[in-house]
Amino acid sequence: MEKKGIEQELSNKVEEIFSKVKPSLGGADVRLREIRQGVVMLKYYPPLSNPSACHVDRTLMSKEIIKEVLEEQLKKLIPDFKEVILLED
Repeated sequence: MEKKGIEQELSNKVEEIFSKVKPSLGGADVRLREIRQGVVMLKYYPPLSNPSACHVDRTLMSKEIIKEVLEEQLKKLIPDFKEVILLED
């Protein structure tokens, strides 16, 4: 399989994982930026805080926990996976 085909297949797997774990990210969001040599780089969007909307402070979900959840899932589906890097503005 050519390189672009492999990259597209990995991108599809990563997006599939996002759709499964997104409800457990405490309102945070991630978007795929790049996959290179087993490293998945994601754009991280922290959860919005609206105290009047809910009694739970969704901003308490840390980036480290989100990274851990994503890495656990990616290791199951992508054989050469190494790590997740969360990029912020």
